[in-house]
Amino acid sequence: MTESVTLRPLTGVHVHSDTTKILMPVSLNYKFLMSIGAALALVTGVLGASLVSLLWGEAELVPLWGQQSIASHLVSFSVIVGFVLGWIATKATRKALLSKKVLPLHWHLKSQTVIDQLPARTWHRSLMLGLSGALLASLTLILFEAKRLSHLPYDKFVLLFSVYAVTLSVAITVMAVYRAMGDKTVQQVKP
Repeated sequence: MTESVTLRPLTGVHVHSDTTKILMPVSLNYKFLMSIGAALALVTGVLGASLVSLLWGEAELVPLWGQQSIASHLVSFSVIVGFVLGWIATKATRKALLSKKVLPLHWHLKSQTVIDQLPARTWHRSLMLGLSGALLASLTLILFEAKRLSHLPYDKFVLLFSVYAVTLSVAITVMAVYRAMGDKTVQQVKP
């Protein structure tokens, strides 16, 4: 004797009858993070490639060290872009929290993460994220030195720097958004 069992989908779960896939909806916070992260990554990648093209468009090789070099460009770009992206992502997240487009995080009381250690004030937080960008640039330069690179061909540097700019953007944006979602200043605002 065979029993027939009817499965009912959970609330918020979409089951397609023609397939066995179960699709879970993406939370508001992840949608926000993905949208702002993708937008800022795209802008930063294009900006990075444009700056490299503007500065070294005629060069065949780009030097690693010197006044107009990969090192100076990488560090200055990382600090400035880290600061600006930290500022934009924090302000956008706070605005989204106030308009209830994202939900605040309540994990600050349970655990002290590295992201929790970022300052509460936007300017100070952006400064620390800019310094995080400088750290990422320094690690990249250490890897270049370990590979004993003194120059990079222009086309490889454009590609490398575009990927670096997108990676930097994603890292800074994720840290800024998650820290802003847990801000106590936004949670204390009355609707």
